[in-house]
Amino acid sequence: MTDLREIVAAAVQEAVVAVTGESIPLPQVEDPPRPEFGDLAIPAALELGRKLGRPPRQLAEELVAYLRDRETEGVRRWEIAGPGYLNAFFDRGYVLRRLMDSLLQSQSESESATAMGPKVVVEHTSINPNKAAHIGHLRNSVLGDSLVRLLRHQGVPVEVHNYIDDTGVQVADVVLGFADLMGLDAEAVRAMPDPFDYACWDLYTEVTARLKSDERLAARRREVLLALERGTGTEAEVGTVVVERIIRRHLATMARLGIEYDLLVHEADIISMDLWSAAFERLKASEYVYFADEGDHAGCWMMRLSGVAGFEDLEQPDKVLVRSNGAATYVAKDIAYHMWRYGELENPFSYREFDVSADGHVTWQSGAEGEQMPFGGADRGASVIDVRQEYLQSIVAFAVAIMDPDGRTDRHTHFDYEMVALTPKTAKTLGIPLTSEDQGRPFVEMSGRRGLGVKADDLLNVLEERAGEEVGKRNPDLSDGERKALAVQIAIAAARYFLVKFNRKTVIAFDLDEALNFEGETGPYLQYAAVRTSSIFELMRQRWGVSVEDAVRTVLSTQGPGGESSSGAVSAVDVKGELEPLSLDQIRDLLEEEENDMLWVLALQLGRFDRVVDLAVQSSEVSVIAKYAFTLAQDFNRLYHRYPILQEDDRTKRGVRLLLAYALRLRLQQAMSLLGIPVPERM
Repeated sequence: MTDLREIVAAAVQEAVVAVTGESIPLPQVEDPPRPEFGDLAIPAALELGRKLGRPPRQLAEELVAYLRDRETEGVRRWEIAGPGYLNAFFDRGYVLRRLMDSLLQSQSESESATAMGPKVVVEHTSINPNKAAHIGHLRNSVLGDSLVRLLRHQGVPVEVHNYIDDTGVQVADVVLGFADLMGLDAEAVRAMPDPFDYACWDLYTEVTARLKSDERLAARRREVLLALERGTGTEAEVGTVVVERIIRRHLATMARLGIEYDLLVHEADIISMDLWSAAFERLKASEYVYFADEGDHAGCWMMRLSGVAGFEDLEQPDKVLVRSNGAATYVAKDIAYHMWRYGELENPFSYREFDVSADGHVTWQSGAEGEQMPFGGADRGASVIDVRQEYLQSIVAFAVAIMDPDGRTDRHTHFDYEMVALTPKTAKTLGIPLTSEDQGRPFVEMSGRRGLGVKADDLLNVLEERAGEEVGKRNPDLSDGERKALAVQIAIAAARYFLVKFNRKTVIAFDLDEALNFEGETGPYLQYAAVRTSSIFELMRQRWGVSVEDAVRTVLSTQGPGGESSSGAVSAVDVKGELEPLSLDQIRDLLEEEENDMLWVLALQLGRFDRVVDLAVQSSEVSVIAKYAFTLAQDFNRLYHRYPILQEDDRTKRGVRLLLAYALRLRLQQAMSLLGIPVPERM
């Protein structure tokens, strides 16, 4: 269904051509600050008047005269405001009816649009497989998963990747710890009890500390790194076990938040299956890749970035791709992966099932053996990686662009975000030792190398425990199983909403009390509002003896009992005289009463849903949806207190309020779904 904003903009565009003979792009459309100023404001006359040397107000009068002589879908009248704004006033009955028909139709179809068009790859999480996931990783995964949900809602085919750096120094350090410090082989490591990722967390911290002063251990680390990259020797066997066990723990952690992946891409496969070799041959043919004969990087293959936009301020912008010993750097392997995922290299991989979730979703992994699957070859994509990787991601994006045969520069997006810290109070609660100086700071930073951090599972455990205590107070009649299940849902909401409600470029200090607050800007607050809407509709069902959907169809059934709505909805049903079919005129007249301005503003807000989703995607800013969901929850609470439904005697008022309450519930649930927040049956 075409957005009314586009319809109005197109009408003004047509008017400009007819009145002035000038062709203009689709004009900008603004939202006036108050209902009395109209529902949309178009400054086209202001901009065009300056260009043509004509008084904008005079031009606006000519444009409005043209528009008034013709019908514009959804618009009841046109007015001029200020120096020449064209203000469109909607037909309020038509707009609400249009919204309801759209919602009823979407309820009868799939919640997400049918996937069509070019494929998009979203890579997120991509945690070094050397220890437990921490709270910062949760922000990455929640942002990435929310982006995936937004794109799929728009009907975009999305493939979710999790890049596994299984040949890096972090894995080497843990392998070094098991092999040299603990004297364990692969089978002994495989037999270690869970939580295996917690044991690796402590071991990684110990190895990092010892490497600072132990030259022998540092030399062994280089040997282990080489063994991991070549995939040979006992160290590689230990590494394989470590990586697999850690990945399974990571996937289990993210599954607690409803996060799933389509493909795990192993960095080791990029080397062993010659993907990097193929990428390197193509890169060497580019004017931007050269061999350094002298200087600090003599013997290395380099990417020339001097003079390239975005790298001007760097003293040594050129980047090493292949070291003098023949080893590819991390960014080189990352470039190869991206060239493959965007279809610039032939697919060398086969695929095996790595995990199957309870809902039947299969997570595949790359390898030399297995099935052929249509992974990779995406039209464009995004990598969710923190802001510290901006330089490397800029290199990757540049490499992808110079390898693109069509010269496209927009294929790769770095979806960056800032770090997650803790408030001192939360850090203390989670067992992190604080100095007196730490306690006076606004937040406490984490450090994985020093072992100073909060494991993601520990955070989720505390959230579930605290949520369970609150649920027990509010619902003492629940069984232990019911209380636990509800606590899990609330913990998911608390974590996910807190991690996306801020602008992604903002450093956030996670606070347990704030995240679990049932009355602030939180996930539990959204859940409380959603549950409250359901309880109201359950009371309606008990009183009227029909579902809320049937009640809504009755109000929309302008033909009366036995008729149909304009959307072809099922005929009205008997609601014991509590509701009656409302005409567009009745709806319009009621919404144009000044005392109902809040209802009309709410109707406009509900109609903006798809535009808000589009804004969130275009800006790569999930917080846009979080703020929208919070606003809807607030709107419902205001609607509930100011405009009662069951207690209202006037059946016209009752019907319109029912429509808006129903639409609000659906929109709130849709927004929560995009954020990965479950809707409980009770709170």
